[in-house]
Amino acid sequence: MAGPLAWHRFATLADASEALAEAVAIRLKDLLAGQGRALLAVPGGTTPAGFLAALGQHDLPWEQVTLLPTDERFVAADDAASNERMIRAQFAPLAEGRASFLSFHEHGSDIEAAAAVLCAKLAELPQIDLLVSGMGADGHIASLFPGAEAAFNAVPDSGIVVARPPGLPPRLSLSPARLLGAGWASLLVSGTAKEAVLKAAPERGQQPLPVDLLLGSARGLDVYWAKE
Repeated sequence: MAGPLAWHRFATLADASEALAEAVAIRLKDLLAGQGRALLAVPGGTTPAGFLAALGQHDLPWEQVTLLPTDERFVAADDAASNERMIRAQFAPLAEGRASFLSFHEHGSDIEAAAAVLCAKLAELPQIDLLVSGMGADGHIASLFPGAEAAFNAVPDSGIVVARPPGLPPRLSLSPARLLGAGWASLLVSGTAKEAVLKAAPERGQQPLPVDLLLGSARGLDVYWAKE
């Protein structure tokens, strides 16, 4: 049974990003006070840049926080398409060396071997405490794309999925189980087209989209939506 779905609506992406940063900072403060560390997964792309910048301005003991990307393109770490490159540029505690980061880069030139290394590293970490996800207009989250469900469900879960979307560079992605295991999950999206994708979930029936994994989570989902 799906948990509660909470919509937080804003006029602009900047407003949504500020509000989400505040919500994450409050939860991080509570987690750090209670368990002394926190694992935070964040998305790449362009949409979360403002959120990451705003979150980094909060006064928290960032040395107790570990970040990891929800997914990464299999490119060089300094490539313009690299999610890590964007995250490090926007999130000041990382740029200043005050937070830890699980990099999906520098694990060899073979993507399957790199996935195996990352699986081992993930196995040493607890479940994700806080998840911030983005979503594509096609309903993909992280690098879980529509139509690839059989591929990423075909083997026992290891925490990492190798994605090969047609016409795009291959990618490394957190698995459905790892995403769904997060203690708290949120989705940052903007625009009426993406709003429509989310609202149409009950009508999809036997042809769900990857985002429906989060929408159907028993833990619930907080949607931070911006009109533009």
